[in-house]
Amino acid sequence: MKKHITIRFVFVIGLVEVVALVALFILMNIHITKRLEDRVISDMSVIARDRAELVETYIRGCIDYVDEYSHLPEAADALENPNDSGIINNLREVTREVAADRNDIEGLYVAQWDTYVLAHINPDSVDKTFRDEEGARELEEKIRKADAGFCTGIVQAPVTKKMVIPVYAPVKSKTGEMIGFVGAAFYADSLSRELHSITQNENVSYSLINAANNTYIFDNDEALSGTPCEDEDILSAIKTIHTKVGNGGYYNYSKSGQVVSCYFMANRDWLFVIRDDSSDVFGVVGSIREAMIIICAAIAVFVIIATAITASRLMRPARAISDQIRRLRDGDYSRGHSMEKYTERIDEFGDIASAVDELQVDLENQYELFFEMLRVQTVGTLVTRTDNSEVVLINEKAMEFMNLTGEPERVTIDDIRNEFDDDALEIVDGNMAKFRDGAIDELSYEVSIADGVKIRHLLTNAKHVILSNGDDVIIMSLTDITDRKVLEDNLKVLSETDALTRICNRRSGEAKIKEMMALGRYGMFCLFDIDRFKHYNDTYGHSVGDQILMRISDSMKRSFRTSDILIRLGGDEFVVFAVGMPDEKTGCMVIDRFLEHISLIDIEELNGERIHVSLGAVLIDDDEKFEEMYSKADSVMYECKKEEGNSYQFFHNK
Repeated sequence: MKKHITIRFVFVIGLVEVVALVALFILMNIHITKRLEDRVISDMSVIARDRAELVETYIRGCIDYVDEYSHLPEAADALENPNDSGIINNLREVTREVAADRNDIEGLYVAQWDTYVLAHINPDSVDKTFRDEEGARELEEKIRKADAGFCTGIVQAPVTKKMVIPVYAPVKSKTGEMIGFVGAAFYADSLSRELHSITQNENVSYSLINAANNTYIFDNDEALSGTPCEDEDILSAIKTIHTKVGNGGYYNYSKSGQVVSCYFMANRDWLFVIRDDSSDVFGVVGSIREAMIIICAAIAVFVIIATAITASRLMRPARAISDQIRRLRDGDYSRGHSMEKYTERIDEFGDIASAVDELQVDLENQYELFFEMLRVQTVGTLVTRTDNSEVVLINEKAMEFMNLTGEPERVTIDDIRNEFDDDALEIVDGNMAKFRDGAIDELSYEVSIADGVKIRHLLTNAKHVILSNGDDVIIMSLTDITDRKVLEDNLKVLSETDALTRICNRRSGEAKIKEMMALGRYGMFCLFDIDRFKHYNDTYGHSVGDQILMRISDSMKRSFRTSDILIRLGGDEFVVFAVGMPDEKTGCMVIDRFLEHISLIDIEELNGERIHVSLGAVLIDDDEKFEEMYSKADSVMYECKKEEGNSYQFFHNK
C-alpha cells in the first residue's frame, strides 16, 4: 500500500510541477520576451532617430560649406565686376580649389540673379543661364527671404539623374547688399555611404524618402533613388505619421523576416527608414527563450527525480507539518526545529516533512532573489498603503533618489515627506488623495526634489493595487529624468536667445513683453541703434562689428536689472523693456548709467574711435502693441541722430 501511495504521490507531484513550470514558462515567455521585443523595437526607433539626426547634421554641414563659400571676397568682386576677365578667372580658380577636397559634390558655382553662371567647378557650365526669367525670379525671392544658406530639399539632377541636395546662399557686397548668389549640389548617396560607414551589421539597410511626394531620396538599391515609392507599408507609415503623429514621430513594423523602423523628419517632411533582419534584432530574445526552456526542463527533471528519491521520507506528523506550513504562509521562511526530527524518518510522514522542508528552501531563495532584484534595479520602487501612506517597501535606488540613508526597513513616510518642499508635497498629496478617493487607479506625474545644490526631477508612475491578501497599496516606480529636463531647458534657452549677443531674440522678446503687459506690469520701452555701425563694418570688417554688438549687449546686462527684458531685434537695433519703471526721472538715471557703460567701450581695432548710440524711450502705463511702442520710440530716436555722441530722448504725446 505504501509503495502505491508513493508512486501516486510522485506522479501527482511530478505532474503538478511540470504543469506549473510549463505555465510559468508560458507566462514568462509572454511577459519577458514581449518586454524585450518592445525594448529592442524602442532601440531601433532610437537608432532611426540618431541616424536621421546624422542626415540633418550632414545637410547642415553642406549649408555651412556653401555659406562659407558665399563669404569669399572673390565671389563679391566677380559679381560686382562681371566683365573683368581677370577677376572672373581668379574666382573660377578659387572655386575649383574650394571644391577640390569634396568628393560628394556635383556642382559649386557663383551666379548672377538671372542665374547666369560666372564660375563653376564644371567648365562646361560657366557663361550659361540655367533658369528662365520666371524661375530665376522665384529663386531670387527665396534666397533674399532666407538671407543665409539654406537647402531647398533633395531633387533629381537633370544631367546625372542622381538625387542631389541643392543648397543656395546669397553673396553680399561690402555694404551688405545682396548682389547675387552661390549654389551647390551634393550627392544624396553620400549620405547613404556615410550611414553605412558607421554600421557594423551588413544586414542593416537604409532608405530616405521625401514624404511630400513619396519619392526615394536614396536606398540601398541605388536603382530606386529618384523613383516613386511603391512599398505599401512605407506609404502606410507616411500616411499614419502625417495624420496621427504630426510633427515628428516613429512608426515600426515587421515584414518578411525584417524589422523596420521609420522616423519622420518633420522639418524636412522626409521619412528615414532603417531595416534589420529579425534574427539579428530579436536574437537575444530567442537566446533567452531557449535558456528559459532549458532551465524549466532542468528544474522539472530535478523536481521529479528529487521527489522520487525522497518519496519514502515525506510523511510527517500532521501537527508539525501544519505548523511549518502556517509559518511559510505567514512569511517566516526559517527552518522549524520541530521538523528536524521528522526529516530523517523513512515513513510517509518523513517523506512529507522533507518536501515541506525543501519548499521552505525554495521559498526562502525566491524571497531573497526578489529583494536582490529589487536592490539592483536602476529605477526606484516605493510601495505604500493607500489609507495611511505607511511605507511597505522601498528599494535602495528610491532611497538614493530621495537622499535617504540607513536601512530600507526603517524608512517612514515622514522621512520621505521631509525631503520634499511645499510645492512638491502639494503635488504628491493631491495625487495620493485621488487614489484614496477611488478617482483613479493609475497615474504618471513629475515631482522635483533638492539634491544638494541641484534639483533632481523624478518621473513617478503610480498604480493602485489590491493584493491577494487584501492589502490596499500604491506601487510607485521612480525614474530620474533630470538630464532630460536639463536638455529640454537648454533647448528652450537656445530657441529664445540671439546666438551672437546671448540676449533675447525678437520673437521671444516680444512674447515676454506681451506677457508682462498682460499681467499689468508696464514700464519703460527703449529702442536704440549704434551710430555709424555700417561704417565700422565696412571699414574694420564684420568681426569687429560682431565685437561691437557683443560689447553693447554686455553693457546692457551690466546696466539693467535681471528682471528687465533685453532684446536684439536684428542688425544693430536693440530694445530694452524696463519693467516697473515709475517715472521719467528714474528712467533717465538708468539710461545715463547705460550710456556711461557705452562710453567705456574700447575696441583695439577701432584705433581710438568711440561707440555711440541713439536711443528713444517711452513710458508705458497701459496696454500697447509692440509696433506702437516701437513707432513712438523710433520717432524720438530719429531725432537723436542729429546730435553728436550718445544721446536719448523720451517720447511725449502732443
